[in-house]
Amino acid sequence: MKVLFVVTAFYPEQAIGSIRISKFAKYMQKMGASISVISLEPPHWAKRDESLYFKGLETIRWDVIDQSWIFKKIFQKIRVATIGTVPANAVVTSSSSGMNIKMRIRSIAHFTYTLLKAIDWLIIVRKHAKKNIINEDYDFIFCSYPSFASPLTGIQLKKLGIGKKLITDFRDPILDQRTSSLNPKHWLQKFILRNADMRFFISEGVKNQVCNDIKSSNNLIVPNGFDLRDIDSLSIKDTINTSKNKLRFVYTGAIYGGKRDLKPFFRCISNIFKNSKHTPNQVRFDYAGKEGDIFISQAAEYGLQDHVFDHGLVSRSDSLLLQQQSDICLLATWNTKFEQGCLTGKVFEYFMFKKPVLAIVAGNLGGSEMFQITEKIGAGHCFESATQNSEKSLEIWLENALDEKKITGTLKNNYNDMVKEFNIEEIVQNVLKRMNKILEHKAS
Repeated sequence: MKVLFVVTAFYPEQAIGSIRISKFAKYMQKMGASISVISLEPPHWAKRDESLYFKGLETIRWDVIDQSWIFKKIFQKIRVATIGTVPANAVVTSSSSGMNIKMRIRSIAHFTYTLLKAIDWLIIVRKHAKKNIINEDYDFIFCSYPSFASPLTGIQLKKLGIGKKLITDFRDPILDQRTSSLNPKHWLQKFILRNADMRFFISEGVKNQVCNDIKSSNNLIVPNGFDLRDIDSLSIKDTINTSKNKLRFVYTGAIYGGKRDLKPFFRCISNIFKNSKHTPNQVRFDYAGKEGDIFISQAAEYGLQDHVFDHGLVSRSDSLLLQQQSDICLLATWNTKFEQGCLTGKVFEYFMFKKPVLAIVAGNLGGSEMFQITEKIGAGHCFESATQNSEKSLEIWLENALDEKKITGTLKNNYNDMVKEFNIEEIVQNVLKRMNKILEHKAS
């Protein structure tokens, strides 16, 4: 089987999309597939993640193709002047009904920039493909959203006859139910779905948002997973001097102020210290990422800021080491009528270490996929702000954890064998089986 990845995120960029796609390429090649990659040059500000390197990377055909000179020099300046330097997420997630005119203009400007950037890259890659790989005969072209550049370019290469089948991987939905029917995103989403032969979705919620009206056996839930070989790259040396009698919570990654709310967690911890024998000196909160100020400010509302250790933006290896050294891996996400299936990539890395996971789910809709998964595999506790009396159950769970840590010095592992479903090798193996079935069906 020959697979061409046409993606904007790949090794060595440190990003969840890059991790996902690099792991897919790694294990598809390991399982016998012939892999080629066309990727976008990572931006100059992007952090490198050498832990994504895999044996065999040097043997694949890999073409790194950058944006055009005029786009980088001119359009980038226009983008900064119009939108500013705010993270893309801040623009994209501001599409609420209460958005003011200024935010609406910035959102339109960001979308226009993103689409023009996609078209610019598409033209350059298409020209490269016609010159260098037009005679190749790939079984599958693999592309991933976001961004638009990847699926739109994949569609063009399929039309050139370079690949037989197109796989579109949706890590996020393109739009939600609040998006106006006049928004061109509707047309783009339909266009991408219509041209895809297989559609991967990171969660059931994302699948329902993207193509609930398209019934097909080739619509697959393909979650992020963990790679057990990542553990081999970690140093056994404990680089952080901590007291063993402290219950240590670790949060790695983005918080997205306004969407991921850790206040219920800090509030419950504070209540325990007010009403029990436990004291704040029994806990430690480690944060690694770009939003330490948000983490600290939420802790400060309950007088816990002195127990926060902000490591800043760290390498993925250091992030994994922090997780390994923790007692409880902490995460925050959300679940609403309009945005479901938000499974942050870090939770699968947490599963790898089989440490208790504490998930704080904001939003007005209960029964989240995060809740279902943590319950299914015995990963820990999931608090949902939409569920009545859940704050009291969170408080009880935390107090039991404090007791256990104080008495035994550690927390027991309650994971069951179902956690194996999220091993990336298992995930890729199942994906390849389905891809082979499609090829066999076509041949017959």
